Amino acid sequence: MSHQQNPIQAAKVHPTYARLLCMLLRGLGADMELALAEAGLSWEGLATEEKMLDFAVVQLLAQAAIASSGRPWLGIELGQMAHISAHGAVGSAVVASRDLRQALATVVRFSSLRNDLLRFDLDEQPSGAVLRVYESTDLGAARGFVLDTVFGTAMRLMETVVGYRLRGLRVELPFTEPAWREQYERCADGSVLVFDAPLLAFHLGAAMLEAQCITSNARAFEAAREDCERELALTAGGIGPWSQRLRQQLLQRRPPQPYPTALALAEACHVSVRTLIRRLRAEGSSYQALLDGVRQEQALWQLRHTQNSVEEIAAQLGFEDTSNFSRTVRRWFGQTPSGLRERLRA
Repeated sequence: MSHQQNPIQAAKVHPTYARLLCMLLRGLGADMELALAEAGLSWEGLATEEKMLDFAVVQLLAQAAIASSGRPWLGIELGQMAHISAHGAVGSAVVASRDLRQALATVVRFSSLRNDLLRFDLDEQPSGAVLRVYESTDLGAARGFVLDTVFGTAMRLMETVVGYRLRGLRVELPFTEPAWREQYERCADGSVLVFDAPLLAFHLGAAMLEAQCITSNARAFEAAREDCERELALTAGGIGPWSQRLRQQLLQRRPPQPYPTALALAEACHVSVRTLIRRLRAEGSSYQALLDGVRQEQALWQLRHTQNSVEEIAAQLGFEDTSNFSRTVRRWFGQTPSGLRERLRA
C-alpha cells in the first residue's frame, strides 16, 4: 500500500472568489447550480461561508464552470470582474497606496491572506521591476484557470489604482499561446504578451512604478495595513483560529492511526469538549466539518495523484469499508470514486 501524501495539504482559497465565479456563471446564463453540485457545494452554503475553501474543491468548481460556460478563458473574466473590495483588507490597502510600487509591494506582502496557491515576488531593478508569480502547489487541471484569474486580476488592479491602462507593460504567460489569444489582448490592450514563459511575470518600467494611485490615502492605507498585519500574525506559525489549529492536527494524522476524536483534540488544546465546540461554532465550523474537509481534500488528491485502489484509499482515510467510502464520495461530489478519478485525470 502506498503512503504517498499531498506535499501541500493546506492549499486554501477565500470563498469570495468562488461566489464571484458563481455570479459570473449566472450572468453568462450558464448552469451555476450544476457547477456547484459537481464540486459538492450549494449556493445556500457558499453564500454564507466565511472559512477558506479547500483548493481541491475549488478546482472541481473551476473545471465544472468552464465546461458549463464553454469559455476556456473564464479565469480572465473572473479576474476582470472582481472589484478591489472583493480582496478584503488587502484590497483596501492596495487602493489606498501611495503609488503603484507600494500597491504591488502590498500584494506581495499579504496575498497569502486570500490564497496560498501562489507566492508573489517584486524584484526591483534599475530599469523598473518584475512582479513574479510562483506556484506554491500543484494546480492540476485548474492551472490555466488560476493563472488566467491572476492575470485578469492584476491587469484590473493596476488600471484601477492608477486610473488608466498601462502601456508598454510586458506580460509573460507560462503556457502555449491558445486559440483565444484575443481574450488576453482585450484584457491587456497596449501590453506586450509573451507565451511559453517559465512563469507568470509582469515587467514594469520605472515610470510605471512611480505612477500615483488616484485614491491614495495615507491614513486609510495604514489602517488597512495594520488589519492585514494582525490577520497575518494570526495565521503565521500554526497560530490561528480554532478551526485552523484543529485542521492542522487532523492533517498530522498518519495511517493506519485513526483521526483524533473531538475529545482528543480538546485535550490537546487543554480545553473541554464543550468549550471546543463553542469556539468552533463561533467560527462557523464544527469538528465534523473539519474532518470532512480534510478527508475530501485527501480523497481528491489520492484519486488524482496515486494508483492506490479505492479500497486502499478508503482504508487510509479511516473508513470502515469501501462501500461506506463510496457512498460518502457520492454525497460529497455526486460521483463514485472511480468516476471522480476519471474526471480528475481527464
